[in-house]
Amino acid sequence: MLFFRKPLLAVVLALSTLTMDATRAQTISSQKLVAVVVIARIPTGTPRAKVEEGILASVPTYQKIPGLLHKVFTVNSDSYGGNYLFETRAAAEAWFTPDLVAKIKSRAGVEPQIIYFDSPVQIDNRPPRS
Repeated sequence: MLFFRKPLLAVVLALSTLTMDATRAQTISSQKLVAVVVIARIPTGTPRAKVEEGILASVPTYQKIPGLLHKVFTVNSDSYGGNYLFETRAAAEAWFTPDLVAKIKSRAGVEPQIIYFDSPVQIDNRPPRS
């Protein structure tokens, strides 16, 4: 394992390695973005189909959020939520207001878990669209 005293050098070398192999990643961005992970509990007795209907119904809302670049809806047997990618922390915080948290809490019975992350590098492995 190589050890670099200068972390930026390590990042540059890693990115250059990734860009040389097109099978690993189609697009690499080092734009400084903000990722948010949200997890909310599904109320007991709520069928998954109802949760998924709610997700589909909410799509137009998410398409209009200023600064939201990407959203992945998530659901499993006991929780739902999503992975978000925002242009800035301010844009993320403008969406995840106390009112929104209260709305989610009223549906789920408990406050959702909302975790903010800095996202210094993003990759997209999808083939280019033609």
